Amino acid sequence: MLQVNPKLLPRLAEIEKDFLLRRKRAQEEHWLGEVEGIDSTLTFLP
Repeated sequence: MLQVNPKLLPRLAEIEKDFLLRRKRAQEEHWLGEVEGIDSTLTFLP
């Protein structure tokens, strides 16, 4: 089980925000493989 240091929560929020922006761009550009990869990664963020 992954244990996240509470001090890192703001950084994780930044990472999630970046992934969501990248996902939006990938959808706009029709990069379906990239969207799928980002979705997969997002499922593992706490």
